[in-house]
Amino acid sequence: FYTNCTSLQAVMEKPLEKKAGRNYGPPGTKKLIFFIDDLNMPEMDAYGTVSAHTLLRQHMDYSHWYDRGKLVLKEIHNCQYVACMNPTAGNFTVAPRLQRHFSLFAINFPAMENLQLIYNAILQGHLGASPGSALAKLGEKLVAGALALHKKISTT
Repeated sequence: FYTNCTSLQAVMEKPLEKKAGRNYGPPGTKKLIFFIDDLNMPEMDAYGTVSAHTLLRQHMDYSHWYDRGKLVLKEIHNCQYVACMNPTAGNFTVAPRLQRHFSLFAINFPAMENLQLIYNAILQGHLGASPGSALAKLGEKLVAGALALHKKISTT
């Protein structure tokens, strides 16, 4: 558990600039998309809340948060969020009040055959090998070997 709301707010304020009055946003007329990796990693407090999630929800609900030094309102404009969660670590619940702002997509890890097709296509495109050529066959063996090594390492 690494993220608290103070550090999250400091990181999120870095790319913002003051516009007019209490308005802040990305430079010029640009739009900003915050990518939040491991949304489920912040630690839950004794009351069952996650302060970092509360900060995100406050911005999504009201388009503002407060300056921690001056205790004045900061209106944040032209910002959106994309987030992902680690299915094997962290807190496995996100408050429904925050979750309602996101569209959820659950993606399973691809099967070994699908990984072989994906990596073969990438390698063949990179090598410029025509299908059936000696270089293409070598690429297939290289991908199969790399996937077998990964499987062996990840299971031990």
